[in-house]
Amino acid sequence: MIPRVRSSAVLVLGLVLGLVPATAGADAVDDAFARGSTAAEAGDWSTAIEAYEQAASLLPERSAVLSYDLGTAYLHRGDLGRATYHLRRALDWRGGPTAELVESARYNLSIARRRAELQAASSGAKIDRPETWWDLVVEALRAPGVGWSALVAGWLALGLGLSRRWLRSRRRRSGQPPSTVLGAVLIVLASIFVGLGVLHGLALRADRTAPEAIVLEDLVDVRDGAGQHRPATFRLQGGARVRVVDRSPGWSRVRLPGGLEGWVRDDAIGELADRGTGATRGGPPRPSGTPTPTAEPPEPQH
Repeated sequence: MIPRVRSSAVLVLGLVLGLVPATAGADAVDDAFARGSTAAEAGDWSTAIEAYEQAASLLPERSAVLSYDLGTAYLHRGDLGRATYHLRRALDWRGGPTAELVESARYNLSIARRRAELQAASSGAKIDRPETWWDLVVEALRAPGVGWSALVAGWLALGLGLSRRWLRSRRRRSGQPPSTVLGAVLIVLASIFVGLGVLHGLALRADRTAPEAIVLEDLVDVRDGAGQHRPATFRLQGGARVRVVDRSPGWSRVRLPGGLEGWVRDDAIGELADRGTGATRGGPPRPSGTPTPTAEPPEPQH
């Protein structure tokens, strides 16, 4: 099996081109994307990456289509860090991913993950723990639909509370017992408003205070302070998920989910919330050719 590559990319990208203000800009994006697709079909992944990066740099907003194509091309070329970075960006709701694209991106991510784990085991580098169901819940809580659902539930609870108060006064005057159904519904709506609102706010706050990033390079030295002169305490595997908890000029202090932390160069990681495509954020892509693991998992699928 090999990595999944979409067949309907041009149609999906056409919807994104409406965001480009000038016709010349739209033509440039279209041309770059077409070159990338042609190169990908021919198996020329370096040319495909260069063309896709050019197309992504011309778009004012992120595109799940281009992120997916970039991640898949990097995965074919063996660049696990940038493959993971772009495939995770393809899952972001802000890029407008379809259900089919999300499924394919998760499939290719699972292959990148298995390869990264094999490389980490052979090199002794650190890598984040496997993604759990709670990580998926937190990811879903960031979506704006959760915030809107909490807001709607709050307004419904307010309207129902006022209506219930008016109905209770009418029932009291007519001698009828108060209804318990409206009270139960009111409690449910209020619980949704408070629960979803708090969880949504916490998820957004975590992204602002400690943004998530992906290690881009194959192996990254993690130092005990900001500076090349500081001793390296351990190494991070490309594709590992980290949180940026502090910054210094040219350096970022990152933390693994287990709590292990240290300082890495800014260009060694790519923040998932960045507008940039990752090649700009993390420097030029490295030459192709990566160490071959002793036990190779299945290839990503077309």
